Amino acid sequence: PAGSQHPRRWRPARIALALVLTAILFVAGFHFWNYLESYQDTDDAQVDGYLDPISSRINGTIDAVYVDNNQSVKAGQLLVQLDPSDYQVALEQARAQLAQAEADLNSARQQYVSALATVHEDEAQDYLAQRNAQRYSQLIEQKVVSQSEFDQYDAAARVQDATVKRDQAAAGSALRTIASKEAQVKQAQANLDQAGLNLSYTRIIAPANGIIGNRSAQLGQRVQPAQSLMALTQHQFWVTADFKETQLALMRPGQPVTIHVDALGRDFKGHVENMPGATGSLYDLLPPENATGNYVKIVQRLPVRILFDDGQDLSQLRPGMSVEPKIWLR
Repeated sequence: PAGSQHPRRWRPARIALALVLTAILFVAGFHFWNYLESYQDTDDAQVDGYLDPISSRINGTIDAVYVDNNQSVKAGQLLVQLDPSDYQVALEQARAQLAQAEADLNSARQQYVSALATVHEDEAQDYLAQRNAQRYSQLIEQKVVSQSEFDQYDAAARVQDATVKRDQAAAGSALRTIASKEAQVKQAQANLDQAGLNLSYTRIIAPANGIIGNRSAQLGQRVQPAQSLMALTQHQFWVTADFKETQLALMRPGQPVTIHVDALGRDFKGHVENMPGATGSLYDLLPPENATGNYVKIVQRLPVRILFDDGQDLSQLRPGMSVEPKIWLR
């Protein structure tokens, strides 16, 4: 009957439709699987940046503090002023010591010039004395002069020769004195330079553009060298993403990255800068020693450094913000 043949006519159509749907699902599934295999992501990641400690290089008392927490500053901006009085006095003392050292050096040089002049004079007199002794030596052989006259000129020549040697030694000593005085001048100049540096260290300035945080400097506070007064967060950011070791097989430097910032609800573009040198646990103060105890295999995480691409507005980013990077492997 006609009614009994209707389902049979639709049976091939149903089979064809099922095959088409199966093919569509297979293609969609293949593309979906290919998409999942084309990237690696993690939620164990954050924005990082340089947190520069601002500290004093000298002892001193704080005269003024010109910044507060969360304040933006420029490189070279004055942050803290220490009392400069003691260091100004030390600078004047160093200048006086340098002037005295230079005066002593000039005096030593003049003494050396005088000693050289004395040596030259002695050498001239010695030349005359030696010539006289030589002439009288010839005359005594010819018995023209007496022995006493010859002895007188011979003794004078010997005395003059000793005088030359004595004054040459004095000139050498004067020359060594000049070297000593020159060293004292250099030492005094170094002391002056250090005093000038110490005076400049009373002005604590920002080393770079950034934002001030963790300020502990207070007016009238006595500070010591290397004592932290505040921190400066530079406007230079990157992402540290801790991927599982099983996710790193296909990662390479330069691969593109999509960085989702939770706090801002938007994505940024970046790229992998470099791969880690070791797992994070090995950088701990007390790294694990698996050979000394019971071993439990744990999937390790390694920090991958990701840079933001140029041309993006990063002004709202702050170190410590949670992000979700997605590294595109192909």
